Amino acid sequence: MRLPDHRTPSEAVRRIPAGAAIVASPGCGTPETLLTHLAGAADLLGHPTLYSGLQLGDYPFLDAAAQGLLRYRTWHPYGPARAALAPGRVDYVPARASAVPALLDQWDTSVALVRVCPPDRNGWCSLGPSASYVCHAVARAALVIAEVDPHTPRTTGDSLLHVTQLDVLVDADTPPCEFPAAVRDEVSDRVAAHVLGLLPPEPTLQLGIGAVPEAITAFLAESDTGPVRVVGMANDAMVDLFAHGQLRWTDTGDSPAIRAAELMGTRTLMEFADGNPAIVLRDSRAAHAPRALARIPRLVTVNSAIEVDLAGQVGSELVGRRQVSGIGGGADFVEAGFGSDGGLSVIALPSTTPNGRHSRIVRRLGADIVSLARHTPDAVVTEYGVAWLRGRTEAERAEAIAAVAHPDHRTALLTPSEPEETA
Repeated sequence: MRLPDHRTPSEAVRRIPAGAAIVASPGCGTPETLLTHLAGAADLLGHPTLYSGLQLGDYPFLDAAAQGLLRYRTWHPYGPARAALAPGRVDYVPARASAVPALLDQWDTSVALVRVCPPDRNGWCSLGPSASYVCHAVARAALVIAEVDPHTPRTTGDSLLHVTQLDVLVDADTPPCEFPAAVRDEVSDRVAAHVLGLLPPEPTLQLGIGAVPEAITAFLAESDTGPVRVVGMANDAMVDLFAHGQLRWTDTGDSPAIRAAELMGTRTLMEFADGNPAIVLRDSRAAHAPRALARIPRLVTVNSAIEVDLAGQVGSELVGRRQVSGIGGGADFVEAGFGSDGGLSVIALPSTTPNGRHSRIVRRLGADIVSLARHTPDAVVTEYGVAWLRGRTEAERAEAIAAVAHPDHRTALLTPSEPEETA
């Protein structure tokens, strides 16, 4: 049996070949110890390229990227990476979540940096909160370096790895990254209440990131919707659903309460997920695959947006011309909800920006980039109600969407604009 070497983080990253294509695990599985030491050794590694999805933590490698010592490419910019996009220190790759494993093959990634829990007595450890593209990254990598953290939850499913799949182990010297709950307010609660009214009995839910999904989860604990299942992602608020008996599951392993690619939360969620058979982690090729997800009856997918136009087109990546997010799983999930028997694809958002000055329901998207085509959402929901889109004409869709805009903006949305002069 081949066992991994145990090295210091500095020794481990110096094992990386010159010019390597490196992939790091995302979210609450961010290997921040290794990324910190990668940044420190970047000048010795022959200009490597680092790939990742949504990273948490301090992004310690961005200074090295600014100095030209490494390239960083991401399909989900977040935190400090957003500010680094405009000066060109970070490259954005438009990619839907289900496509990422295949992209790792295209990019020929050869090194994987991951965070795991300690091996058990049989040599099994776990990727904990993050399976998504990480499983495939490990399987294809010639060199797998894992930082071992006793606080990483031992989850099951595609997140399980045998220690023989790892080449080098290091002791984590940074705390696990956490994703705190979004701050709910009256607006997010009103949006969530409208979404709740759309749910069929005993649905399977996919909930995105933000205050509205947090509010939906909280309301479900007190609702009469009946037991639910969750796919895609789990957050802290879902722990309360178990306490209230709202999450249904069987202990056979084929019908978990939560089947997720990522756990995005704090110690509350991680401790609850540790050894919990009701939570199973899945690779993106299953967890984000629209065709497979659409076979789930009564699948309701709820995702947010930055803005929605009167045609029903959704922008979820840019504010003006500034890239602030990625496509993520949204493109996959809306297709799955649309195709599910008895299911729905819902876009839920506040009607205005936080200061109330700008409408997030717009005549046409502000940028030339469309994240979701107009035929994909079944409904657009704001705090002012539900705009049902499926089967409606262009004029009917525009009228319905304008009706859920803030009252101060509705007239302007429906007033014809002056035609542009042509030469």
